Amino acid sequence: MERNRDLRDFLEVIRKAGPRYYAEVNQPLDPHLEVGVIQHKLYKIDRNPVIYCPNIAGSKFPLVTNVFGSFELLGVALGMEPGRVDQGEILHEYRRREADLKPVRMVSAARAPVKEVVLRGKKVDLGILPITHHAPLDSAKFITIANMVCRDPDTGILNVGVYRHEVKGKNQLGAMLLPYHHAGVIARRYAELGKKMEVALFLGHHPAVVLGSMHRGSQDIDEYEVMGGLLGERLRLTPCETVDLPVPADAEIVIEGVIDPRSMVTDGPFGEFADHYGEPRNAYLIKVKAITMRKDAIYHDLDSAHPEHNIAHVLGMESAIYDSVKRVVPTVKAVNCPASGKAIFLLYVSIRKTLGGQGKLAGVAALSTASYPVKTCIVVDDDVDVFDEKNVLWALATRMVPGRDITIIENCAGNALDPAAYDETRLKTGSMQDYMIIDATKPLTLPCPIPITPPKGLWKKMKLEDYIKGFVR
Repeated sequence: MERNRDLRDFLEVIRKAGPRYYAEVNQPLDPHLEVGVIQHKLYKIDRNPVIYCPNIAGSKFPLVTNVFGSFELLGVALGMEPGRVDQGEILHEYRRREADLKPVRMVSAARAPVKEVVLRGKKVDLGILPITHHAPLDSAKFITIANMVCRDPDTGILNVGVYRHEVKGKNQLGAMLLPYHHAGVIARRYAELGKKMEVALFLGHHPAVVLGSMHRGSQDIDEYEVMGGLLGERLRLTPCETVDLPVPADAEIVIEGVIDPRSMVTDGPFGEFADHYGEPRNAYLIKVKAITMRKDAIYHDLDSAHPEHNIAHVLGMESAIYDSVKRVVPTVKAVNCPASGKAIFLLYVSIRKTLGGQGKLAGVAALSTASYPVKTCIVVDDDVDVFDEKNVLWALATRMVPGRDITIIENCAGNALDPAAYDETRLKTGSMQDYMIIDATKPLTLPCPIPITPPKGLWKKMKLEDYIKGFVR
């Protein structure tokens, strides 16, 4: 196969899967707020399809959003068949692919669809793209799901991550890199060396590729190799036009630029992942030197105040948590960051308990890895389905004794974007917060009642559609 599977291949799979997975807007949309309203109205009625918007006012390019709008869409991105995705299997498929690093393939510009149009110098104008204004009080339009590529000046290893970029002008973008982000560490190193930092932002690729940029590995891992593993094929890269960085040849759009990490700007207010506005923050400034794209490029958008934002990176976080728990409790069964906790503040872990105290130990290991976002971890036995919230709450109601099974860990480093963090120093220090572990596992040394479960044979055999007239799932 000459090219990689790309965003268009994914959209074709989703279109064929039907209206549960794909919705196309049949009217022009204003990039100021209207795209987000459509997405949030669908979510309000519990629908989370990929949304394709062919007509965005002020741009000739179509827009797609909600690509990561549900856990099931994550499974489809990893090659699972729509309608047959088992949420419990998604993480294990992700982990299998994540470990299968694949070396990249370099190709010439002539073989790269993303080079069909090349804009340099005075021709550079971010205004041609259908960049959206997501929330009413956002300070400007933001690019929110661009994959930013940079190079570690000491090791030469490439780093790719997703950050937010406020539009500052026709050829200027902000880059909000928190100190603990890999790119933030790299930018500080460039500042120490007195050097400018070359970057490239690529937009629009197969969602498996985008998931790779949210990998939670160490800084010396090349995310391009992780992307190849998640995609299931070696990623095709091509050199940039104005900076010494490679970018995916089969992306839709690439924005090339340079950061002077010794000078800062501000971005925000900004509608954050927890449905609250974040205050203005320090950001770097990208001076855009070139834009390359396909002739009929599709702009990939993501509304940061929509659940899609957190769902997009949940697999990388869950995989790291699973590894951490497995080191101390080898019998860990499953990990789930549920949508009810914004897929970021709440965590469920199931284990097959073999020693007393393993519930709390699993919780400590999970929270130490999840660190800043997750505040509460509920640990349950392996007979509890962590992907069925009713089942988790049943375990909480019937197996947990508050005085015995709740542990509070006080005064730990917190998340400055947590809406519950009200102290006045949070923007400078990252805030302090407490963590809670709830051990809802059965005690090993005491007799426990036997839970009632339906007969497995009949449960599997009897289908509601065969027994109830007009039943529709």
